[in-house]
Amino acid sequence: MVFAVPLTPPVLRTTAAGASTTMFASTPKRLGHPKILQDVANSLNCSSASLQSINGSFANLSLNRSIKNSHESSKTAKTPVVDKSRLNKSASRSTKTPVADRFVPDRGNFEMAHYLLKKAADEENQNQGDKKGKQKKEASLYSRSLTESMLGVADLSSVRILSYTQKPKAPPEGYQNALKVVYQGSSVVSSNPVVKYRVYPKSPDRVLDAPDIVDDFYLNLLDWSDSNVVAIALKDQVYLWTAHTAEIVRIPCDVAESNMQMVTSVGWMQDGAHLVCALDTGRIQIWDVERTKLLRTLRTDDENERIAALNLNAHLLTQGNRLGTLRNHDLRIAEHEVMTRRGAHSQEVCGVRWSLDGRFCATGGNDNIVNIWDSMNMNNTCQPVCSFSEHQAAIKAICWSPSHSSVLATGGGTNDRCIKLWNISSGMLLKSINAESQVSGLIWSENYREILSSHGFTKNQLALWKYPEMTQVGEMLGHQSRILHMALSPDKTTVATVGADETLRFWRIFPPTKSSADSKKKKVTSQIISGFNALR
Repeated sequence: MVFAVPLTPPVLRTTAAGASTTMFASTPKRLGHPKILQDVANSLNCSSASLQSINGSFANLSLNRSIKNSHESSKTAKTPVVDKSRLNKSASRSTKTPVADRFVPDRGNFEMAHYLLKKAADEENQNQGDKKGKQKKEASLYSRSLTESMLGVADLSSVRILSYTQKPKAPPEGYQNALKVVYQGSSVVSSNPVVKYRVYPKSPDRVLDAPDIVDDFYLNLLDWSDSNVVAIALKDQVYLWTAHTAEIVRIPCDVAESNMQMVTSVGWMQDGAHLVCALDTGRIQIWDVERTKLLRTLRTDDENERIAALNLNAHLLTQGNRLGTLRNHDLRIAEHEVMTRRGAHSQEVCGVRWSLDGRFCATGGNDNIVNIWDSMNMNNTCQPVCSFSEHQAAIKAICWSPSHSSVLATGGGTNDRCIKLWNISSGMLLKSINAESQVSGLIWSENYREILSSHGFTKNQLALWKYPEMTQVGEMLGHQSRILHMALSPDKTTVATVGADETLRFWRIFPPTKSSADSKKKKVTSQIISGFNALR
């Protein structure tokens, strides 16, 4: 018969006398009984002395471990030292073990244990993630194959669904402003593709006779009213041609003038019902064209000095004569001459043009100078805001930009043959183009952003220039002699030209566009609304 002896570590106990005894914790008394020791020895086939020696060895081992643990706990936990006197007093009252009341765990392998636990969890999550990734990949392959079989496209990410525009072209490699390519891409696709080349007429739509036209570069003998009536001065008479009815009316400017030779300039008032005619005698006539009646004659101090250029700004008439004098006439009052600026030019004034906003007036003279005058400071001693003297010949052709009130275009005569663009705010020359012939007129088209110029020798042509590059778009031939004057129709589509060949020609150079039609509708709507507001 074999007995299992529990090898419980011995426990050191301290008696009241201070002696230490070693016993097993689970069987503190029974193992020390002589009879029990004898029975155990008989069972193990050994003597009692051997069993006692084994018991003593266990006692010594337990004592050594207890002492070692007590030293380590005193070092790490800094347990207070027990007073012996107090220990002797408490030993008589209590038999509890003072050393075995506290255990400090050994955490030497704590980091390794944490790593092993975490590694096992990560491996489990990775295995689950691999399974999900495999399932997702299989689903993606199935979706791709289904899309390819039904739509004929393998990857839908490169296909634009319900898109009616083309992607903008990719910028070239190394391009600094990559977004500029996107901005230039069209956002609206039109059923009619935009034509990249300019279509312009090769011949005039209509040709009329203009006998006895005065072949003088400095005069201004043609104008087109807002009521669609063309006025042309033929020597001492003015003829009116209504464009939509082809009716012709003669204005006898020589009725009240006995010593006049010719009409030197004409201009329409804004209402289209009154015509201003300047004479070589230095006088100005105002006619009512509906009744063919002379309403008023304006006289100045400069008698017998022809007035070659005039222009109207609402009720204000500005004119320049042969002496270089610039005058303003207020047509609403009896004392009409409100400003006389002598010496505005050193030679004859041959070009006068008000800006579209009525703020500035540009004048050109035979002294090769362009002067800009401010309407807020026009008096008898006023000075021009700025002067340009880069032209080498007389400046008759003057026009303002319809979109930029500070930009002006001018053209020079035979010795200059240049078209120049100016910025009156900065006084800088923006562009200069050699037209290779005398420039007699300029018209600026807002809808097409083009400038039309009329020329003299050698081609006597009309030339189209693209703004702001000022590259020539095309030219129109037809006149046999130099073109003297040019005027634009009220709908901004047709240009009338008269040349020294005594012909009046009409060119449909600026046909209406969608943008121009929309702007016209907006203008009519605004006029109607303003009319209703006036009634209120």
